[in-house]
Amino acid sequence: MKLPGDNRVRRVVLVVSAALFVAACASVATQMSVEEPDPTAHSGDLRVERAPQPPPFVPPPEPAGEFWAMPDVEQRQPAFPFLPGESQEASRSVADVTHGWLINAKRIPQPHPHLQTLSVQYTRGLNYTSDQMLALLESAGAHVAKEFPGTVLHLGNFSAQGGGDIPYSVSHNSGRDGDLGFFVVDEAGDPVAPPDLLPLDENGRYEGEEGTFVFDAPRNWALVEGMIESDAAQLQYIFISEPLKRMILDAAHEQGASSDTIEKAEVLLHQPGGALPHNDHFHIRIYCSEIDVASGCRDYGRKLSGYESHWRSKRKATKAALVALGATDASVRLAAVRRLALLKARKHAGKIAARLDDDNPQVRAAAARVLSQLGRGDKAIAERLAKEEDAQALVEMIGALGELGGRTAMDALAAQLESPRPIELPGALETDARAFVAEALVHTESAKPVPHLIAALQSDHADVRLSAARALRILTNHRHAEDAEFRDDALAAEAATRWQTWYEENGDKGRDDWLACGFKDAGYEVERLSVKHVWDLCRAVADADHLSYNAQRVLMRISGREPASLSWPKHDANFYWRRWFERRWRRFGAPPIPQELSTLR
Repeated sequence: MKLPGDNRVRRVVLVVSAALFVAACASVATQMSVEEPDPTAHSGDLRVERAPQPPPFVPPPEPAGEFWAMPDVEQRQPAFPFLPGESQEASRSVADVTHGWLINAKRIPQPHPHLQTLSVQYTRGLNYTSDQMLALLESAGAHVAKEFPGTVLHLGNFSAQGGGDIPYSVSHNSGRDGDLGFFVVDEAGDPVAPPDLLPLDENGRYEGEEGTFVFDAPRNWALVEGMIESDAAQLQYIFISEPLKRMILDAAHEQGASSDTIEKAEVLLHQPGGALPHNDHFHIRIYCSEIDVASGCRDYGRKLSGYESHWRSKRKATKAALVALGATDASVRLAAVRRLALLKARKHAGKIAARLDDDNPQVRAAAARVLSQLGRGDKAIAERLAKEEDAQALVEMIGALGELGGRTAMDALAAQLESPRPIELPGALETDARAFVAEALVHTESAKPVPHLIAALQSDHADVRLSAARALRILTNHRHAEDAEFRDDALAAEAATRWQTWYEENGDKGRDDWLACGFKDAGYEVERLSVKHVWDLCRAVADADHLSYNAQRVLMRISGREPASLSWPKHDANFYWRRWFERRWRRFGAPPIPQELSTLR
């Protein structure tokens, strides 16, 4: 689960200390973490020759017999740091459309007089969205039904219940994106419901096993017109292929639509560059609403005429959170710290750092985590680390320094490896904080901690040895010993010697060289970490833990995005990355996907 307030991926490392960390932080995480339509617009000579009959209203479809299920990342009801007096009922779109999530998501009701989910998409459960998007759909659906009685909108993918990444799209994370199937007619000219999102050619036709379907420009214009004239939400994009856009605008002119609405449609209807042409559906995106902005929502991309940034709402929420930092109630201070993270209040990092000395350990833990998310506070956290006595707060501070990286953080963590530091976690679980330090050093993704971790292999505490060994595997992409060896003192000493010998022979190389060599040793044709080898990297995602982790991190580097795939089962992450690059390999200059890896078969 991508915890609310954490806009960067918490890189999941499969080490013993990870399990301890979950136990340590469980109690902390649960508290977080325009004009009226022209009635003469659709004259008879603009429609098909014989009057078409609208498709009958039908209930939600039954799920298909076989379908690929989306990974369940347990983010149905993400926690949110509400401030005193705020509504806890309205939906809230948090962060951006590719890395965000959705609070109080609204399920698109089915059955509905104007909305109908397509059968294939219905199986996916991606029928949640924000208040504003749902209102826009209902408004536009009513508009189309008024112009073409009995017509219902064909819904595709929207969002998961709590938002977050989905395998079918780069966006759709935060309830501000949605897919709508095109209105089509059959060869006789009668409106029909498409069986799926069907790719239409430049003439607006689809011919396949399902039959022949033709783009119904008048009804699709009515949909676009309805969305533009609705005041339910502020539109940013309506993605669609250029040939279909031309057909819609031609229909608008033929029907005598207002020039103002057509001008807006000219801008909103847009074929995206560097992505699929959107010749099989409308992809709608709306801007952040006022309550969204107060919740940490961020708009990226073009800002159209009339765009409302709602900056006052953000400023008001920031001021309220700063006031709440001084509340007598620790739960209010906790919410305030986390809200400032969502609001990206970097200039107030000093006030957040002051909470590192809060008398409540959960507030101290949250302050450390938030500072790492804001990329601030390494010195303050390092200073507090040495004197922190609460185990859970200590674990969070160690993790925060790992996320921050840099010399100050790495020096502080390396110093912690030098001496035993016994701690007791919830449930009377005793361990050594150095196990968490080793895990945190993985997040630095640097070669510098390697000699310190090799030294930690000599620890007399098995948890520390295991954690250091697994951290070394990920940092170097090599495996020189099995876990069982580090549970035995004598075998652990021999394994430590093998690691020391390897480092003496390879310590002068860069980490990227280590990673590439590790992939080659495992049988993958990866000469260097580049898009040329993307398909072997995709294969490695399904391999051993250290290979899977590093393959995904390299794929993230190449793609420029960080989904939560490290927290998914390997087969789901493998499928995700193969599909993601299969759809974009030309843009990245990758070789064609091998047939056996294709996800589009």
